[in-house]
Amino acid sequence: MDLAVGYPDHIKRQITDVLLGQPWQQLINYGYIADMQETGSYSITPDGYQAAVECAHNPNRMTSREVQSALKVLHRDFQSYEHYFREGKLKEAVAAAFERCENRLNEIRDQSHKTAVKTAAGQSLVYVLFTEKLLKLPYPKLGRGNRVDLETSLKGILSGALGWIRNPYTHEKHHLPDLEPQEALELLFVASYLLRMIDKSIPPRKAKKP
Repeated sequence: MDLAVGYPDHIKRQITDVLLGQPWQQLINYGYIADMQETGSYSITPDGYQAAVECAHNPNRMTSREVQSALKVLHRDFQSYEHYFREGKLKEAVAAAFERCENRLNEIRDQSHKTAVKTAAGQSLVYVLFTEKLLKLPYPKLGRGNRVDLETSLKGILSGALGWIRNPYTHEKHHLPDLEPQEALELLFVASYLLRMIDKSIPPRKAKKP
């Protein structure tokens, strides 16, 4: 009832129910507290104790449930990355995500027989794939008057991400500051969006003539 200090006595119960309702239900859903139906009370589960210990040592630390919930909305290739957070390897998670973006470009390159494509790699590969029409600007109805400018912008974002994020986190992570889980997730969301744009930029295959 201390949660409702300052409120009139006759509404303290309602105030407490409002303040505890959703958070309490989340604790149950996460498995942090268990309903002891035979006694009508609740007890803290081992997972609940572990989460409390983790939060006490690092108030900014996200729980594994929160991380898993966030990862579920990312590109399917990143949804198994929870182990990086559990192991405290956040820079490695970022590096792996943007390396996956680069590897997707490499896969497209390796499926081509064009000589100009075969010799390209890294940031320059982005531009070659668009030049050789192995990638095309997605959303055909977008920017009919300035599609060239839009394509240039998309190529710049993809290439820039490899140079600004992928390369440092892969080769020079010791020169970068440590990440909080929220910061690592922000970068994973960037990688997820870019990987989706790569997938959407692949032209549909033409049906073979009988």
